[in-house]
Amino acid sequence: MRTPFGLLEPYVSLTPRAVRWATTFALLCSIGIILTGGIVRLTGSGLGCPTWPKCTDDSLIVPAEMGIHGTIEFTNRMLTFVISVAVGLAIITARLQKVPNRWLVRTTWSQFFIIVLNAVLGGITVWTGLNPYMVAIHFCAATLLLTTTTLSYDYAHSPAFADWSRHSLPEGPGTRYARAKALLRSQATEGPVVLNQVPVDPTRPRRTRLAWVLVAVAALLVVAGTLTTGAGPHPGDSSEVHRIDLDWAGLAWVHGLLGTLVLVLAGAVTWAAHQAADLKTRRRGLILLGLLVGQMTIGVYQSLDGLPWVVVAAHMVGAALVWVGVLRVLLATIHPDPVVLTPETEAPAPVSA
Repeated sequence: MRTPFGLLEPYVSLTPRAVRWATTFALLCSIGIILTGGIVRLTGSGLGCPTWPKCTDDSLIVPAEMGIHGTIEFTNRMLTFVISVAVGLAIITARLQKVPNRWLVRTTWSQFFIIVLNAVLGGITVWTGLNPYMVAIHFCAATLLLTTTTLSYDYAHSPAFADWSRHSLPEGPGTRYARAKALLRSQATEGPVVLNQVPVDPTRPRRTRLAWVLVAVAALLVVAGTLTTGAGPHPGDSSEVHRIDLDWAGLAWVHGLLGTLVLVLAGAVTWAAHQAADLKTRRRGLILLGLLVGQMTIGVYQSLDGLPWVVVAAHMVGAALVWVGVLRVLLATIHPDPVVLTPETEAPAPVSA
């Protein structure tokens, strides 16, 4: 039985530019949903619609009597459809490429299932009266969506994907996606041809390992940030909202120390890339360092100024951008851009005696 994509293949063949635009849209939406979800919490609108999936027991949409809080919460729920459209476009454009790429198709499909997961977690969060542990889990799930949209965005914009798209599919029966699997198997047996990294850089595996440590510590930083938010004072709180029973001051110190460690690790990866003339990793590392300095500045300011909700919202967007930056540094060490040899970089010919 052929899928709808299989039925469309003979008539639709999309360009790499289409999937680049679609993955960019999905990435921006995944950052935006973190911001809007934060605004819901920061304005005390989490229970603006007191039930789920309907807004109230008697109305699917927000009734006028729910006021501004109901409007904010319901608007955030409706944005789920926007990001669903974005992810749907990413899936369609990835699957209907002239030469479909399995990695790109799988990462875009994973986003669909994570959106479903987030919707369910959002409902449970409402049903539990904004339990702070559920709020933290809901944010981490949104970060998981951001992870997959970053992966698909990065690959769709990479020279590796551009090179893959220039290949010709082997002749034979089956869909383009099935024949792309055969192309991938032939490349695996013939050797790597997508990333023509010349000359081989023996220091790159060490940078990749260091970047993995950076990702692990940054993940702990995200978790610590959600726990700090759930345990401490926060804009939008009321006496009806329970807090995580942990020492907020201690969590804030742990959060700050992890942020400092991430900054040090980002500096180390950037310096190692500079020493190895790895321009792609160095460029992304410098961007990440700038994001980290800005994020730490916002974090200190919000703590000293009594946590104004606008600044806290900016801190949440900064957290999303830092996570994207960390992942892109890792991906730069794993998939470096091709190196084109110039006459100056080519090895000199041996001199005959």
